[in-house]
Amino acid sequence: MLGFLKPAEGCTVDQEDGRPWPAVGMDAPNTLFVRRRIACGDLVEAERPVAVSPIMETEGEQPAVVVTPESEGAGGEQLTEVTETETPPRSRRTKGDK
Repeated sequence: MLGFLKPAEGCTVDQEDGRPWPAVGMDAPNTLFVRRRIACGDLVEAERPVAVSPIMETEGEQPAVVVTPESEGAGGEQLTEVTETETPPRSRRTKGDK
């Protein structure tokens, strides 16, 4: 990886597969195509956007409780029992059945 790159101001850059390069930037693969875009000034280094974790977003807030008509009498109980299911075995054809 060459780093996090975004299109230069006022430029639209296509990726190798033809899709547009995201305006906010993306991790760039180390390919000749990308190195050429950097050399001609179409792609510039950028800072990665800071992702806010869900824990930080909900800090201090109470979790929302959804009440459905079926569960009104249940008192908001949660299901705690988890059951595992097994994948059924695949049926295999004999070599003569094609």
